[in-house]
Amino acid sequence: MSRKLASLGVTAVAAAGLSLGTAPQANAAAGLTCPNSQDYCMQFYYNSSYKGSYTMFTGFDHYSLDGYKFLSGGAGQGQYVKNNAASAWNLSYYNLVIYYNSNLAGACDSIPKMDGASQLKNTYNENASFGYGRYDGNCYKF
Repeated sequence: MSRKLASLGVTAVAAAGLSLGTAPQANAAAGLTCPNSQDYCMQFYYNSSYKGSYTMFTGFDHYSLDGYKFLSGGAGQGQYVKNNAASAWNLSYYNLVIYYNSNLAGACDSIPKMDGASQLKNTYNENASFGYGRYDGNCYKF
């Protein structure tokens, strides 16, 4: 009996270590709207000048856009958001930084609070992650 308990204890510790050792995915969700209570909200568009299909994201830092698609009607509907966005709107009261690579890395574009980028510069059709309130010293600033 004690061997079984010891084995279960080692398994539980190993499982906890695995869950602690992985980077947590951000609390971002995608949809067609942002709730009024959401402090962190942004919108990616498939085309420049805020045209075509769009998807709105809520939540703080989002380390990867893998798997998300443009949801609204219009050009680009059903296409993946990652590496396909041409413009973006920041509906938050915090600075938004969009990154070329996943994990908030690489070239970036910085969009001020409650403002937009009608055509992304460094991340035009090469957007993989985003975050708020980040250092943006090397980013293109809109």
